Amino acid sequence: MIHHGFMTRSSSLSRGTPSARIAVLAVLLQLAFAGHCVGDQHQWNPFLVCREAAETIAARPLLVSYCSLADEDYVEFWAARSQRIVATSSPELYELIVSGERLYRSDCAFSSGEFPVSKEQWTFHEETEGAHWFSLGVDLAYVYVQVAGGTFRCLAQLLDLPCVVAVETIRLPDHVLDEVVARHGIKCLLTAWPLSPFGRCPCSGR
Repeated sequence: MIHHGFMTRSSSLSRGTPSARIAVLAVLLQLAFAGHCVGDQHQWNPFLVCREAAETIAARPLLVSYCSLADEDYVEFWAARSQRIVATSSPELYELIVSGERLYRSDCAFSSGEFPVSKEQWTFHEETEGAHWFSLGVDLAYVYVQVAGGTFRCLAQLLDLPCVVAVETIRLPDHVLDEVVARHGIKCLLTAWPLSPFGRCPCSGR
């Protein structure tokens, strides 16, 4: 169904040298701004890996975002519109930036132990107008691409990259995909498209 519409220990910080305390605070701040997911695995990659990931997304633009290593996380549906590869502060490593629409978000957050999720548990709300456009760097371990019908597989695993994930595939009920196609007019979402040069997805019309 789709609906519209660290804890810190002060005693630890009080001990040690000033530089050690600063280092601890830096780690805590980094964790605080990391969001709901835990640890980057494939946020930065060699250029050829980023290019292969971009080509895969361009050919299969319907994505699922889910961090299987978090205690729990919401499942989001994305329609990728374009991709670009940017340099990072680390030599030889690049980041894939995906731009598109965040179409739906699950009403409930799921832990990895709840997968496979039963059909009755899949309920979503549509993102409000103006809040659904995004452009952000993606970690290939926490993005799932469509491989067949309503089955989505971890992109990092699909590209044979070493990674640790608790959920390898996510299966969505057919009525969810039908709703996305009907409501947003993205006709190619259920089609196995051949790989195309990264950039615009073949069905973006933009």
